[in-house]
Amino acid sequence: MIETPHPDKPQPRELKFISTHSTALSTPSRFVIRYGAAVRMYLRALLPTQDDADEVEQEFLLQVVEKGLPPISADRGLFRHYLIAIVRNAAFAYLRKRSRRPEMVGDLSHVPTASAANCEWQRGWRECVLQNTWHALRDHQKRNKGNLFHSVLKAFVEHSDEDSNALAIRVSTATGQPLSAEAFRKQLSRARHKFAELLINEVSRTIADVTPELLTEELHDLGLMKFVRTMLPDLLIQGRSGVFLSNPMP
Repeated sequence: MIETPHPDKPQPRELKFISTHSTALSTPSRFVIRYGAAVRMYLRALLPTQDDADEVEQEFLLQVVEKGLPPISADRGLFRHYLIAIVRNAAFAYLRKRSRRPEMVGDLSHVPTASAANCEWQRGWRECVLQNTWHALRDHQKRNKGNLFHSVLKAFVEHSDEDSNALAIRVSTATGQPLSAEAFRKQLSRARHKFAELLINEVSRTIADVTPELLTEELHDLGLMKFVRTMLPDLLIQGRSGVFLSNPMP
């Protein structure tokens, strides 16, 4: 298997106007749907109690829906870095407000659970990206008559111990569409390629001024490279022509 090289990290850059660059921020209500789970996981790992996390989450998401997201600096043009800074600030403000001695509440990086919370943030973000990609594949199947990409890939993932014949019968029974073992294998191969394309789309939306280098690095950092590795070179060539980088949020 050919490994994709990990590029050097670019220097941090200002993202004061990231909301004008990232399609993920164009509609706050969509943001809540797409990334709210990651915010929830992070707050529950960072704050002392479940009630604290729930309160900060509700206040934060309400502010997003009513006022949008505030401008803030973040590094490397990554929406998840921008967002975690905002959520961390919201948690910090909450702790200061609730503390009897606000001056004793320092930088959240010194909170004992901060490291674990950051791991939860990355894990939650990865889960959101994958979930959104699965939803996009499901929508692709719905829009295209005779397409079974979502059904065959889901069956393959959930029943990996079964052979093509058994999986074809399973999908055919679930969808009501006749499907031979050979047809299943063909749909599965195309479904994997489509999933990789949609995954790249999803990650691209969260990078301001996305480039192949930044995209590749983000895929590595999130542990998503294994889903796209064999198809990435071709998809990046297509992306330079705007095939996936300009796709709007569904």
